[in-house]
Order: sequence, then structure tokens, then C-alpha cells
Amino acid sequence: MATVKIVQSKLEAKYLREIGEKVYSFFFENPEMENNNLEFREGQSEMACEIVDAISQKKNLVVEAGVGIGKSFAYLVPLIYYNYYLQKPVVIATSTITLQEQLQGDIRYIMEKLQIFPEVLLAKGMTNFICRYHFKRFFDDRTNLKQYEKIYECINQGGKEPSDWNIELPLDLWQKFRIKNYNYRECKYCEYRDVCHYHNLRLNLKKTKGIIICNQDMLTTDLRLKREMKDGLFTEELRLIVVDEAHNLEDKVRSSYTDMLTRKQLVNTLKRCYLSIKKIPPNLAKNIDGVFRDIDKIFRIIDKQIKYQIQQAQKQHQDADRFKINIPIDLLQNVYKIAEAIMIAHAVSIRKTGGKINSDMEIILDFFKAWQDEKNYIVWAEEAKNPIIYLCPTNVNEKINELFFGDRVKLRKNFHTIFTSATLTNLANEDLTKAYSYFIQNTMFPINDSILSEVKYSPFAYDKHAKLFYTDDITSPNKDRGKFIDESIDLVKKILDISQGKALILFTSKADMNAVYTRLKALNLNYTLIKQNEISSQQQLIYKFKQDVNSVLLGTGVFWEGISIEGIALSNLIIYKLPFPLPEPIINEKCKRSKNPLEEVLVPEMIIKLKQGVGRLIRNKTDKGIVSIIDSRLGDKSKVSYKEKVWQALPIKQRTNSLKELQSFYDNL
Repeated sequence: MATVKIVQSKLEAKYLREIGEKVYSFFFENPEMENNNLEFREGQSEMACEIVDAISQKKNLVVEAGVGIGKSFAYLVPLIYYNYYLQKPVVIATSTITLQEQLQGDIRYIMEKLQIFPEVLLAKGMTNFICRYHFKRFFDDRTNLKQYEKIYECINQGGKEPSDWNIELPLDLWQKFRIKNYNYRECKYCEYRDVCHYHNLRLNLKKTKGIIICNQDMLTTDLRLKREMKDGLFTEELRLIVVDEAHNLEDKVRSSYTDMLTRKQLVNTLKRCYLSIKKIPPNLAKNIDGVFRDIDKIFRIIDKQIKYQIQQAQKQHQDADRFKINIPIDLLQNVYKIAEAIMIAHAVSIRKTGGKINSDMEIILDFFKAWQDEKNYIVWAEEAKNPIIYLCPTNVNEKINELFFGDRVKLRKNFHTIFTSATLTNLANEDLTKAYSYFIQNTMFPINDSILSEVKYSPFAYDKHAKLFYTDDITSPNKDRGKFIDESIDLVKKILDISQGKALILFTSKADMNAVYTRLKALNLNYTLIKQNEISSQQQLIYKFKQDVNSVLLGTGVFWEGISIEGIALSNLIIYKLPFPLPEPIINEKCKRSKNPLEEVLVPEMIIKLKQGVGRLIRNKTDKGIVSIIDSRLGDKSKVSYKEKVWQALPIKQRTNSLKELQSFYDNL
């Protein structure tokens, strides 16, 4: 046995050397690079070699790769060679389906260049795929068949997801026959299992030796299941993971550990469990009406607190999505006490009848127990009309550490992870521990057993192609919002006039976006204003923006990252206020746990989002344009402590506070 391990170790070392040589040759000695539109990029080549080093040393690696580095190629080449030589599966996890599909195209391109063709599995969530069983049941109804005959005929020809069918498929209709809940034990007996894409995908994920492209949510689920000693989603042979867009990892892992509860869910679960009891104890019968009165009281309190916070947010012209809730502990304890009594009586009845324990009731009990633990859990509400209560642990950084770097025996773990993104550093600092400090803090990244890479700066000619405008002559938005709006409109108009539209304006709140849109609309500008709304998708708005080259797109939230609009259509980017996070329960908790909330939480959050926003302007080596930050906190007269940190963090170093100079620069692009 020992001899076999020695031979395997020597063989692996030989393969790792060959991988290193192949990767070096591809990036540094490849005469076909230019012919294949693979121009040499120093940062990309260095990143690829660092990934090989991390693989060879079995270490984790974190690397910030600026826009234009070509980070996907930088990790795909080593990964494909690693997979080919060692025959070990690889997982690439990113943030969105769009990025997953983009990666699939990149992998195909690189496979052709390397002439290596591993199995590639695009692992989307179940709700993206059709359930043939539900599809048949829905259209067995002749009324449905008659109403949607063309849709039926198109889908019945084959395909697995909406993009496969050249038809307009209403969302409410798609929800009738998409996969809602996959269960292998039940689904394996389905008559359609052999043609069910998702069923076969789940089977292949368990046995593949190829490359899996998934989202960070699916990866987190797999790691959680394995940590809990359950059957994971992916193969046990997994040895190497790449987390792309890793600046989103904290939010994705937090979502995985977040539980939710509605009033309807709570009441219905309690009633069903209570009615299942064959012999109800007298004390329980006496108190059952009281528990429902307590639940009503809890939700009346929540409703009142939400309305108050909405009013306060409106006064400050801010968005309010997450609402802090504060429920008297005696109310929570009363509900928990009666719920526990119901569960005990229910369990006694089940033992006598041989039935099944109500798992929903167990979830309710766990939720209320955690709700009372303010030290270890954050609780908040969303949705104003029918509140949904959310609960997550405060120590998400510890959860990330457990999943990616924790006890290898508990995790059944023998993998290492490459973390990469264009925005992982919150400081421009030669001390990499300080540069990556916020990422390290949020993930408990083990720097002693890992590699922190030097930042791979964008190869784009920012000094020639971009200039940044800032202002002193405007009221600070955090001092007098109304005055700031009034003063900003004239300035924004002048900036838009420089480029005659062709602009994206990024906001931190819908309230600001709506106010600016209304005021600009009243000016009857010579170019179309396109505002983010609840009806049109992001893709539809971007398409409209590209089609009308001189238009102006106003957006918030999702428009700060992940979109790529190349060419003249976006040659003027306006950041309407520094993107400091708004007060809400999660940010408040992080601030509470830090020694210096401004410097340790708020400024790093702002800088990372600002870098994402500024990154929307220059998307290729020929893109040119201007960026304006409408916030006097970055002005020459400002004395805020973080001003220089912001300037150092941004890739655009040319800046001016003169509109005339900005106009001259744009005219000469």
C-alpha cells in the first residue's frame, strides 16, 4: 500500500511539472497567440503561473485581476491541463447564469486551442429546467392544450430550458411545468427520467471526471451537505475549485445559511400539527388560542415597525428593503413554549400510530429558538404588505472558513480553492495582507497556509483613454440631500452635454434615481432617458440603450456590476454619490462587531462597489470615455479620512475638477 502511494506521488509530481511547462509554453512561447486573438497580457500570464504554483503546493490562492486581464483564460488553461493529466474533476463557481454561459463559451474556445476535450457540465439550478411529467399533466387538460397549442407543439419537439424554444413563454405558464422540487429517490422512478436533463445532470455531477460550471449557491450547498456528513451534489473526487467573482462569496454563503418564515407558514404548520394529535393534553387545549393571539401580536408589531422604518427612509430619501424587527422576548418565548408542547404531543401520537414526524414543525421550533438568540443570529423582515422574516447567523465569516478551509475530515475535503475577481482589494497597498484585508476578514482566509497574489492591474490604457471628474462646488449628499439634488441636476446636465448622452448614471438608491430622472425629464433634453423599472428586464434595458446610441441609462443595484457595454454607447459614466452601504440589519451587525466601523466596514464596502461601478466604462482596449463622481467628499477641500484611499483604489489616475478640461479631453478622444 505504501509503495502504491509513493508511485502515485511521484507520478503526480511528474504531471504537475508537465502542467507547469505546458502553461508556461502556452502563455510565453506560443507563436499562435496573436493569430488566435490571444495577445500576450503580462498579468494574465503571471496569474496562470501562480495558479500552477498554488496547485503544485496544494495551497489556496486569492488574486485580484483587473478588467481586461482575461482572468477566465488565466485559470482555464491550468485547469484544463490539470484535469487532463491528473484526471481529477474541477469546479468553477461564479455568480450568475450569464457568467456561467460565458464561461462555457470560453472553455470551448480554449479546448480547441489545446486540443483537449474534457466533459463540461453546465450546472444550473433545477428551476431552470422543464419537468416532462408536469408538462404532460398540464397539457392533458384539453382547455390548456387549446389555449397554448403553439407553445405545446414547440416544447413537445424537445429541449430542456426556455432558451431552447423560439417562443414567448409567459413566466406564470413556465412555473406550471418547471422543476419545483427534485428528489432522487422519487424521481428515479419517473417514466421521464431518461429524458430529464436535470435528473441526468445530477447523476453526472456525482461521477464526472470533467469540469463543472456552477453558481456559488450550488457550490455552497454541496460543501454544506458534505460538512454535515450527507451526500453532496458533486463528486467526492473533487480536488480543485475556482471561485470567480469572489467578492460576492460572503453574500452567497449568507443566503445559504438564511432561513425564512411567513405568518401563513407559521399558523398553518401549528394548526396542522395540533390537529394531528389524537389525545390533546388539557394544558395545551387551554393555551392553544393564546398562541395564535401572540402570533397576531408579533406580526402587528412587525407591521408597525416596518411602516415606521419606511417613513424614516422616505424622509431621508433612501431605499428600505430590509427592516430591523424587535419583538419582546416574552412573546417569542410564549410561542416557542406552546409550539414545543404541540410538537411533544404530536410526537407521542406519532409513536402510537406509526406516522411521520412533522418536519415543518421542527423547522419552526429551530427558527424561534434562534430568534431569541440575539448574540448569534441576525433577524430582519422584508416585504411591507406580507412580511417575510429572515434569520441568519452573525458569524458568516466562520461558516465560510469551515466550508473552504476547515477540518478536512469533517468536510471529506482534500481540495484547494482559487479565489478571483476584479474587486477583491479594498486598499492599494504593497502589504498584501492589508490590501486584501476586507476579503480576509469576511472569509477568515488562512493567510499562513495560502498565497496572496499581487494585484494584476488592467492592461487597458486608462491614462490615454479615460479621465475622471470630481467636484468641490456642491453640497455634500450626507448633509443636505435636497440641496444636493438641486445642485447636482445642473452639473449632471452639463456632463451629459459633453458627450450628448451616451451615458450610464449609477445610483445607490431608487429614490435618488427617480428624483434625478424626473428633473432631467422636465429639461426636455435632446437624448432619450431610460430608467430602470420593475417591468423591463436588465437585458431589455441594455438592448434599448445600445440601440439608441445617444441615450442615457439610469440604474441602481444590478447595474453596478456584471454588465458589459462596449463602444461609444457608454462613453460617459456618472457615479451619483459614493456608494456607501445603506443602514440595514446585516451591515449594522458587521459595524457593531468591528472596532472602527467606518474604516473596517463602510469604506471597504464602498470602495469595492465603486471599483465595480467604475469598471463599467472601459470594457476593451479600444474603449474610451469619462467618469464623473458627483460627491464633494472627494473634492480638494474635503477632509474625510478615506479620500486618498479612494483615489488610490481606482484604475483611472487622470482627474480634473474642471468641466472645460473634461470637455476638451472628451472631444479629443
